[in-house]
Amino acid sequence: MAVALIGNPNVGKSSVLNRLCGSSIFVSNYPGTSVEVTKTKFNVVNRDVDIYDTPGIYSLHSPGEEQRVVKEMLKSEDIELILNIVDATNLERNLVLTYELLELGIPVVVVVNQIDRARVMGIKIDPRKMRSLLHSPVILFSAVSGEGLVQLIRVLESGDFAAQIDKPGMGKKVAVDLSLSGRYGERGKGYVIPTETSINEADLERAKKARDTAKFVTTQMKAGQKIWLERIQNILDHPVIGVVLLLFFAYLGFLLLLKSIELSEGPISTVLEPVNRLIGHLISEILPSGIVSSVLSKAVPEGLIIPFTIIMPAMLMVSLLMSILEDTGLLPRYSVALERAGSFFGVSGQAVIPLSLGFGCRTPAILATRIMPSEAERFIVITLLSIVIPCAATLGIMASVVSTFEAYLPVIVLTMLATLTILGFILSRIMPGESVFVYELPPLRLPMWSNVWSKVKVRFSGFFTEVLPLLLLMNIIIRALMESGLLNIFHDMENFTRFLFGIPAEAFVAVLITIFQRYLAPLVLLNLPLTPREATIAITMIALSLPCLPVMVMTVREIGLKGLIKVLIMAFSTSFAVGIILNCILPF
Repeated sequence: MAVALIGNPNVGKSSVLNRLCGSSIFVSNYPGTSVEVTKTKFNVVNRDVDIYDTPGIYSLHSPGEEQRVVKEMLKSEDIELILNIVDATNLERNLVLTYELLELGIPVVVVVNQIDRARVMGIKIDPRKMRSLLHSPVILFSAVSGEGLVQLIRVLESGDFAAQIDKPGMGKKVAVDLSLSGRYGERGKGYVIPTETSINEADLERAKKARDTAKFVTTQMKAGQKIWLERIQNILDHPVIGVVLLLFFAYLGFLLLLKSIELSEGPISTVLEPVNRLIGHLISEILPSGIVSSVLSKAVPEGLIIPFTIIMPAMLMVSLLMSILEDTGLLPRYSVALERAGSFFGVSGQAVIPLSLGFGCRTPAILATRIMPSEAERFIVITLLSIVIPCAATLGIMASVVSTFEAYLPVIVLTMLATLTILGFILSRIMPGESVFVYELPPLRLPMWSNVWSKVKVRFSGFFTEVLPLLLLMNIIIRALMESGLLNIFHDMENFTRFLFGIPAEAFVAVLITIFQRYLAPLVLLNLPLTPREATIAITMIALSLPCLPVMVMTVREIGLKGLIKVLIMAFSTSFAVGIILNCILPF
């Protein structure tokens, strides 16, 4: 049995799904999060139900990647029921899509989500009146409290969805009357999905039905007053005060990130120190004396200190901050606040979403660029993500290098900001694009802490499955190269790297290692005797270098091999140019 969740952006489709079957799908409070159909299995009455969570759309007729994905799913899968998720606080807009779905001939159950918030705002919805007009079951639902969950499960248990449809003829898969839709369509499994994008009489008729239905079933209670959360929302949405406050919050978040690393490093190091000594002693005792024993007894303890003391706190804090921003509705407000700044780079304010996600992990951030309105903007954002934005793990290791060698932090930060500005400006002039910035702001909400924790767990799990093993392995390889003397083969490049970049050949090797994983490269620096000047140049070149292997794979998937080659050329050019410039201007 297959069920599809379809609705506008920000109506809480994934929240409903999480409440229904406890899935670990991300629930993000901004449009564009779900850019692919996600399939989740749910068992009811000893029967498996495949639930397809689709990206938010306003209409099946509109152009765009989200609409294409939904229509492809409806054509390729044998969908027996559509759960149409609508926002209780914005029925008129949401019901336009509802009337489109009803025309498909597939049984539809309307799930009126966020009913708890509607009541707080003084909005009362009559589900019986709504069912009489739509001729389909209507469930008042709250993903926060679980209201309506039992009723929804009973609908899925029944199995005979067509029997629940009131209107004669509905619940059968029949072709849409083309004379009504006024357009040609794509014929799927017994029904037609419209493809044209022009507005016609049928669209206007649906909009009128939606408006009349919303008025008929909704009552505004006079006693309702604005709650404190809405007052804060009004302040944050102010064009001047809101921007100042949002930038201040971003600054506080950055300070919190640095402070969390600083506070956690000491206690974690104290706890790990005896453990590391024990590990080193055991390895020396178990393995026979020789180069293998020497390498592993030093590399394994070293490979545990940095991940747990620096990278783990950074990843945990970034995951937490990003989850809170998504769940409260603050992230899309940053998009609006930074719209003017984004225009300088040739992108809309929506770019702040994938760029912000990149500070957690750049691989899903590349995927999130699908929310950008044009291919030119996608390429610009992917390039900036690949070259300029450091992930949480990289930030942690960079902090360790800066602390160890007393590198010039202001120089590193200013160079990265200057590179972001110059590179974005150049790209925007090479690939100009025109787009109108229309962005829907979701309501400001208190975060669902269960949802926040779910996101943190999923994002942070990468530390144990990817970051820690790779860092440990890389540290062993680096220690083996140092102990064996193989790094001496790069000494022939010493004059070249010293003259051009002002760094030793071994440090230049670290820059090249970024092609595998950027956060692995600084490990080489931590094993070298560098001056503050050399460490500053080397870590800045690493921070502005090649995209790592997972990012490359995702880039090929999203913009093709030619797009990746362009990014790599710009990455090499940027990193080398930064090294040369810093070598020229930094005093010895």
